[in-house]
Amino acid sequence: MSRGEKLDRLAQIAELKATLAKGEAANARAAADGLALDIRHLQNDRRAMAAETPDPATARAHAAWLRHCDGALRDLRGQEARVRAELEGKLDRARYEEGRRQVLEKLKFQAS
Repeated sequence: MSRGEKLDRLAQIAELKATLAKGEAANARAAADGLALDIRHLQNDRRAMAAETPDPATARAHAAWLRHCDGALRDLRGQEARVRAELEGKLDRARYEEGRRQVLEKLKFQAS
């Protein structure tokens, strides 16, 4: 196997890895965006509920719902932070693999 063939093979592998890394990053971004949307909806629901003046008969349930909502928001924000950190790692890997692919493509064209 000549040097050009080896570089061609490595370039093909690098392209597959770059494509895979980009796909993983896109999936992670979709998950992060979905969580952000859930948080936004929950915040809007909470604002709407907080603006209502509860009647005395439902005041306790109203306050319990608001506490539950605050806890759910806290949990979702924590989950979003973890997903965003994972997303950053996947984006870094995608950038690395893309750079590697470009270098191998240059070497392949120089060898031919």
